Amino acid sequence: MHQVHFYCWHFMAYPYLPADFDDKYESGWVTVPNSLWDHERADTLYQGYIDQLVYAEELGFDGLVLNEHHQNIYGLMPSPNLIAAALTQRTERAKLVILGNILPLHLNPLRVAEEYAMLDNMSDGRLIAGFAIGGGPEAFNYDVPQPQARRQFWEAVDLVARSWVEDGPFRHEGRYYPLRYVNLWPRPRQKPHPPIWIPGALSLETMDEVAKRGYDFFLSSRRHDTATQMAVERFADRVEAHGGAFHPYRMGILLSVYVGESDEQARAESREGVWYFLRNCVKGHLRSRGRNLTFGPGVPSASVTSWETYLERADPTTNNFGDVETWEELDSWSSVIVGSPETVRNRLWRMIESFKLGTILIQFHFGNLPDDLTRKSMKLFATEVAPKLRSDSGALFAEEFPALGEMLTRPGAAA
Repeated sequence: MHQVHFYCWHFMAYPYLPADFDDKYESGWVTVPNSLWDHERADTLYQGYIDQLVYAEELGFDGLVLNEHHQNIYGLMPSPNLIAAALTQRTERAKLVILGNILPLHLNPLRVAEEYAMLDNMSDGRLIAGFAIGGGPEAFNYDVPQPQARRQFWEAVDLVARSWVEDGPFRHEGRYYPLRYVNLWPRPRQKPHPPIWIPGALSLETMDEVAKRGYDFFLSSRRHDTATQMAVERFADRVEAHGGAFHPYRMGILLSVYVGESDEQARAESREGVWYFLRNCVKGHLRSRGRNLTFGPGVPSASVTSWETYLERADPTTNNFGDVETWEELDSWSSVIVGSPETVRNRLWRMIESFKLGTILIQFHFGNLPDDLTRKSMKLFATEVAPKLRSDSGALFAEEFPALGEMLTRPGAAA
């Protein structure tokens, strides 16, 4: 039976900001001063975060998700490949998902192809290879023009995939990466190559390029309502337009979750971590508190149409993710779900039933949430929430996608 897959996504936030950070600093991105790094308190930070991911495998999560960010307090992984390498030596079963390396920031995509091939061999074929164009902050950090970056990105993606499957040496006549010799050593363990996942927002251009290549799409939105439903319909349309078959594993979403014994206890235990995350880690990303530091023409899309659509939706009179003030407002976003096992299970089931997506990436540690509470929430989710959702989703997918097994056995299909 094909069931929903749950992945534990860790952003590795910086948890030691001063109490007055929100009052004194305009952003947790790009311009946040690195003098705030506390050497003594952060001495074992990475090891603790790696231990949490190892614990996720012990609890039975299907995979562990990492991603690349730069010059921010939201995610301390400028090189997620280093964390993945450590995890190859500490885990045995879970998929290792890097979602993903930001290709326009790398001098030559063959370096990414080689490192991913190494990780695939080191993990005995457990790598899921993610590639990202990069959001506004990374474009600002590295001074990368976004319209050019998008063209550069797709050339890089195609070059990496080709280097994994085609015997070398061969010549690549590219606009951005003209290479005389492409001759990848080592080659990845998985055949024809590791599954490729690509994150994006509501850009039709991104969805179309992903669907054209037969890869899987992950919605990077922090709000799950009618916009998520629209994204599912858009991507399904693009998949079918390119001769593919849409099914629950072709697309996934990201959520943040905290599970406690009761709704009241869950809120009390997660309160500091949740609001630290919103007030500090998200501050200045996208458009928070009226600040538009990381968006501009070309971000999030190179097309005029997509930029106009963003401007129409960006109503300055409405709250944004980093601006919410109450639990009720936060609940309306359906991005951070806090509650008892029953509450979390019911809210996730409504999403699974509505969106019919089979891959959910969950952030359990956020902000400065302590290790013991992070692990407690993870365990309650694994034991009290996930089993029924897996069972119920299996019945739903069997009814809605009777040919799912056949779809997944087609060449190039991945679950």
